[in-house]
Amino acid sequence: MYPQMIEDAKQEGNNGALRSFNFANDVEKVHAGLYQKALDNLGKNDAVDYYVCKICGNTVEGEPPDECPVCKAKKAAFYKID
Repeated sequence: MYPQMIEDAKQEGNNGALRSFNFANDVEKVHAGLYQKALDNLGKNDAVDYYVCKICGNTVEGEPPDECPVCKAKKAAFYKID
């Protein structure tokens, strides 16, 4: 889905959409990995804190990084999921 949307945004010269679609494409890969890890450890995993970047939606386990690996936002852009 996102690769076609990225290509369309490039062709239209819509840089805002291109940025959003690239972020979403990258973040969906992160989410897939987190989902798989949770499934692989179902019933035997410890409680984990998750933080989400309010700029791009990147999700991380434990403490947020100093800089988001997807959009380069600073640590303050992450909020804890309760």
